Amino acid sequence: MSLSLKQRVGLRVKEARVARGLTQEALAELVGRTVEAISNIERGRTFPTIETLEQLGRNLDMPIQHFFEDAERSIDDRRFALEGKVKAIARKLGHEDLELAVRQLSAILEVRGSKN
Repeated sequence: MSLSLKQRVGLRVKEARVARGLTQEALAELVGRTVEAISNIERGRTFPTIETLEQLGRNLDMPIQHFFEDAERSIDDRRFALEGKVKAIARKLGHEDLELAVRQLSAILEVRGSKN
């Protein structure tokens, strides 16, 4: 089953919230919405209004376009979720740790590439 645009945007909202260490309750309070509204957005049941997206972006320190990154790209759902997690982790790393992570990923690619 393929994730809809609402589900992909919701997943990005959840990733950003979790990366900031916020509960749904805390985020709901910050953006002036109910916990149920945040939950429905994160589960892809409802699509946030532009005003809500602006508030989410402001309070999660993310540009609005972050919520749409790769949302329409033709990739499978598992890869979409995994790439989002990698991006969320990368945003939390300092420069030195990010460089180390890039070297590790490059090493994996090199090893896997040589087996093909």
